[in-house]
Amino acid sequence: MAGEDADMIDRRTMLMAGGLAMTTTMVKAGEGTDAIQALIQAYFTAWNTNAPERFAEIFWPDGSWVNVVGMHWRGRDQIVFAHTAFLKTIFKDCKQELVSVEARTIAPGSALAVVTLIQDAYVTPDGRQMPRAHDRLTLLAVEREGVWRFIHGHNTIVNPDAANNDPVLRMKPA
Repeated sequence: MAGEDADMIDRRTMLMAGGLAMTTTMVKAGEGTDAIQALIQAYFTAWNTNAPERFAEIFWPDGSWVNVVGMHWRGRDQIVFAHTAFLKTIFKDCKQELVSVEARTIAPGSALAVVTLIQDAYVTPDGRQMPRAHDRLTLLAVEREGVWRFIHGHNTIVNPDAANNDPVLRMKPA
C-alpha cells in the first residue's frame, strides 16, 4: 500500500509540475495575429477577384466551413468546390468589403479572428433578392510545421434589428 501511495504522490507531483509548466508558456503578442491577418487578406482577394481556387492555398486539407445558411463543408476540397459553385453563379458580381478584424492568439500555434464585412446584394438560387448587408466571419487558423492556414470558418449575417437588442449594449462597464 505504501508503494502505491508513493506512486500516486509521484504522479500528482508530475502532473502538478506539468500544469505549472503549461501555465508559464508564453506567446509573443503578434504571434498568430499577423498570420491570421494575412490569411484574411488572402480570403478577401480570392473572393473579390472571383478566384475560389485560391481558397485551397489558405485552408488545411482537414479544414471546415459553415456557410451563412448552415451548409457544412468538410475538408478543403469541399470548401473550394462549394465556393467555386457559388462564386461562379450567385456571387459572381458580389464583392465583400472589410470593415473590421478582431484577432488574437488563443494558444501557441492557433489564432482566432472575428471579421466584420459588408457584402454586396445578390440573388439566391431560388430568386430572392438579398440586400447589401453586414456579415460576420469567425475564423480559426492553426500553424503546422511553420505554415499558417485556416482550419475552420463560419459566416453569419448580422441582423440589424436583432443587433439593436443585444443585451451587451446595456451592460454597465466593470
